[in-house]
Amino acid sequence: WSSDVCSSDLKKIAFLTFDDGPSTTVTPQILDVLKKYNVKATFFLLGENIEKNEKSKGIVKRELNEGHAIGNHTYSHNRGNMLFPNNKVNVPAFMYDVKKNDDVLKNVLGKNFSTRVLRVPGGYMSRSYYKDPNLPEFDANLKKKNMISIDWNAEIKDSEGKRNKNSAELFSILKEQVGTKAKVVILMHDTYGKLQTANA
Repeated sequence: WSSDVCSSDLKKIAFLTFDDGPSTTVTPQILDVLKKYNVKATFFLLGENIEKNEKSKGIVKRELNEGHAIGNHTYSHNRGNMLFPNNKVNVPAFMYDVKKNDDVLKNVLGKNFSTRVLRVPGGYMSRSYYKDPNLPEFDANLKKKNMISIDWNAEIKDSEGKRNKNSAELFSILKEQVGTKAKVVILMHDTYGKLQTANA
């Protein structure tokens, strides 16, 4: 994620980001709320979920048509530990999964559509945390493709824990996470089962 997000000018700004969509149950509710308040967000989409049905494809078109940003979150989200075997990024497999998702996005949004924005499943920061030895090769591939990896610095924790939190709990966690930060990139999820995220 870009260091200028942390720059210390006085303007407070929040970037709303949603991972793992689209879903036919949660994403439309989130889009309705964003439209009501004229707020734009970034949706990091999974190719698998885009291809689930025609309604999902229609939701992706709606996201773009309503002025939201579309990011690549890979096609498979590491199904079967394909992207990170032995907790190391498999660069060829990862870049193939990114390309596969790009192809799905072009198929839905038109051959001229492209996005430079990527969110690594689990976050790029997790690759750094685990001192992934394949990061230099991964970084070189991103640079070659002119792609930028975006993480987050606040989250509502809507995918953690054994039980679903209600919207008030999610919002309370967010306020605590944001604290006094002037600029935040907030991680949320709009996949199936995240109705409380839409409510929050």
